[in-house]
Amino acid sequence: MQLVWLKFTTGDRSSFEELYREFADHLFAYGSKITTDRELLKDCIQDLFIDLYKYRPKLKNPELLEFYLYKSLKRSIIKRLQKDKHLLSINQEFNSFDLIFSIENEGFHDDSPDGHLESLQKALSTLDDKKRELLYLKFDSSLNYNEIGNLLNIKPETAKKQVYRIIKYLRDNF
Repeated sequence: MQLVWLKFTTGDRSSFEELYREFADHLFAYGSKITTDRELLKDCIQDLFIDLYKYRPKLKNPELLEFYLYKSLKRSIIKRLQKDKHLLSINQEFNSFDLIFSIENEGFHDDSPDGHLESLQKALSTLDDKKRELLYLKFDSSLNYNEIGNLLNIKPETAKKQVYRIIKYLRDNF
């Protein structure tokens, strides 16, 4: 992806299209965990890519493009929500992460004789939003603990410890 980014910053239109195809769905999935306003989210993603294209000659090569895009989208969503007065305080929005794991969906049936999946569903349902976001970022993205910590405004060591504790909690209750 580094080569695609370099081509994009020098003006290659097909590289820009490839970046969009590669990341738009991931950004939408992540952004939908931050806000339920789908139109606002679509606008923020569109604005993000417009800004990327507009400022491409000045952009530096990010170490991890996915992190850079997640961080930019999150900042854009929060800025837009504040502007539109949908957000009373930044802290309220940071604590809202509406992640539903596929195993929690209604209609999912546990065919195992000992009810392991039902136990996992119950354990997952007890996690707060911050813990759900940590799991999402750790296991559904290629972000490392430094990037996760930066994205969530916590120390990387704290992110690592919290993920470890969440997994231990899930194992103990599974």
